Amino acid sequence: MRLVVSPAMRVEQLDEKFATIYLQLDGTRIRIPIALHKLLLEFETPRGVSAVLGDGRYGAKAGAALESLRAKGFLVGENTHASSRRLLTDAPVRMFDAPAQKLEPSSSDFVVLGVAYDLSDRSAAGAREAPAALREASLQILYGLDRHGGKPLGWYDADRRRPILRGATISDCGDVFIARGEEQAALFGRVEAVLETVTGAGSLPVLIGGDASVAFPAIRRLQARQPIAVVRIAADARERGAVHPSFISPGTLPARALGLPGVTRYVHLGAIGSVDRALAGLTVLSAPELRDAGGEDALARCLADCPRVYLSMDIRSLAPPGESADGAAPSTHFEYAELHRLLCLLGAHCQIVGMDLVGCTPMARCWGVTAMTALHVLLTAMSAAKDR
Repeated sequence: MRLVVSPAMRVEQLDEKFATIYLQLDGTRIRIPIALHKLLLEFETPRGVSAVLGDGRYGAKAGAALESLRAKGFLVGENTHASSRRLLTDAPVRMFDAPAQKLEPSSSDFVVLGVAYDLSDRSAAGAREAPAALREASLQILYGLDRHGGKPLGWYDADRRRPILRGATISDCGDVFIARGEEQAALFGRVEAVLETVTGAGSLPVLIGGDASVAFPAIRRLQARQPIAVVRIAADARERGAVHPSFISPGTLPARALGLPGVTRYVHLGAIGSVDRALAGLTVLSAPELRDAGGEDALARCLADCPRVYLSMDIRSLAPPGESADGAAPSTHFEYAELHRLLCLLGAHCQIVGMDLVGCTPMARCWGVTAMTALHVLLTAMSAAKDR
């Protein structure tokens, strides 16, 4: 096999005796003798190991040194695209101060994963900051255990006037590692790899975005295990214009999800935006349609043959702070009480097997109100999943 220096390799320091090199994608860093650095540079164009070592210029240990560089990712195959082998980054604080989750099968009922990505939706610019900002806000409503039995205490839902998530365990595995400038497919591949590991024992994944496109790797992973429907509670999104066919955006998400063999239906609730209502397998119900008499019954009928559901929630589907629903035209946004009732309805009719919360932009006005509302929406959805 012909090898080449990884495109992600960078030099941090170079002198007469040593070179410090690192991989830009995942931060792997090593210090090597200058002779080994010169040997590495022999592979700036693809070459076979025997061709480089055959003239005897390098010692007997050169082959082992090259194998070590290959194992660490500094040398790659001729046609190999540079990609990060690092999957996760630690979060400064954890959601609700729940326990940290290692990269191994989780025994928790829910496992939280941050995906700080917002490049597919211009209207969600800044949502990459949401995983960290929501975790910080969540420290006002802490996860805790009973000091005698060790069972989670849960929370109290003032809307339903009863405790929720009592006994439900939660863990947080941090954020998916994101390399600057990488392709979307590489990031989504890491999301799938993390979910495959941490949810392998049956934990329900809770993704914190980011924009709506982060749902796709979770949908793809879950539908590979069992057939599912996708329910997206949506806000209007502005498309980026013509992009590569492989790129996932809020506008292309319905078609891409329905193209997966295990996705039986895609239900779009709320703002319609650029969604193509004629797409086979797609059901669209706007907020005004759901308010009409029989709107919720129509949703229940739509989900009657969809026992397992992936739920995607865009917080921008809620009426912004200060917007009144009493205007001349029916609001395309949901009121909080409407969204709360809708989530409970979904939980009553379906088994929620995964969820995400997206569209939160910490630099937007009224962030404090938005953050706490988003966390209450998240806990309501988790309760809807757990109660069933």
